[in-house]
Amino acid sequence: MTKTRAILRAIFGIHHAPEPASRRHAASRSVMMRVTLDAQHVTPLRRALTRDCAGQPWTIRIATLPHTERVQLSLYLPKDAVNGAIQQVTKIAPAAQFGHLFEIPDTPTDGWRDLLRATSWAHAASVLRPAKTTARAGEDDGIDTLDHLLSADNVLLDADIADRDALFAQLGAFCESRYGVPAGQVIDGLNTREALGSTGLGQGVAVPHSQIAGLFSAVVLYVRPRVPLDFDAPDAKPVSDVIALLVPEGANTMHLNLLADVAQRFCNQHFRERLHACGSASEVCRLFANAAEASGPPSAIPHATSRGDASGAQLRA
Repeated sequence: MTKTRAILRAIFGIHHAPEPASRRHAASRSVMMRVTLDAQHVTPLRRALTRDCAGQPWTIRIATLPHTERVQLSLYLPKDAVNGAIQQVTKIAPAAQFGHLFEIPDTPTDGWRDLLRATSWAHAASVLRPAKTTARAGEDDGIDTLDHLLSADNVLLDADIADRDALFAQLGAFCESRYGVPAGQVIDGLNTREALGSTGLGQGVAVPHSQIAGLFSAVVLYVRPRVPLDFDAPDAKPVSDVIALLVPEGANTMHLNLLADVAQRFCNQHFRERLHACGSASEVCRLFANAAEASGPPSAIPHATSRGDASGAQLRA
């Protein structure tokens, strides 16, 4: 780890050349890419990117992976620099693993920031989580995933909802009747989170979420409004897909894992298209259960190939 720390100190001392005024208006930090590689490759990669992205805004963030000599990088790059960055990674670190790829809206809401950060912390949590040496027979380690928590009863298609307030009211009433949690408590939790910034992600997707006192297990609901809702999304598009996440108070790791799961699925255009084609609650659940086949290649960067999962940052949940 001494070598890793030395490399990280060198990286954190990085400074970028002043950005030409002619480029400042471009707001080019539009793609986030995660890469896991050996720590020794970080410095040459940083030098290559400094050269290739000269005059363009970009950022590199680093997280160590415990008990290894590998690190995970979060690269925020101009979209037109992504292919070159992938080539540099492949050349410098052939054993590198590419993880999540996201196209970030020009004005991302806090909902987007939650997801970008959650994918990082969820992986760190899984690395640090001790092995289950006393697991009961038949116990499923993947219980904190959307496909395990989403049931047909929690899928509401063609819901007659006028606006965001009506959506939260319906979610509250549903949770009260099915889970015994007061509707007002659910509504207040969702509104409190929404007051920090819209959970509309863009591309017609919203992920309202909250930690709820008195809730004993996580609740996932998928709602498809009959008429798309205004959600103050960063791209101003109305929301046609709502994935609501409610977790017990203090269940931070579960909360992060579920947000990461949302990011991985809903940032993929092919998955969203398949979801819109589902005509029944059971079809929706089957799609979530078979997400690997449903997702296809990452939609944000068509030429990049995801070869694994990597993840490192902070969630305001």
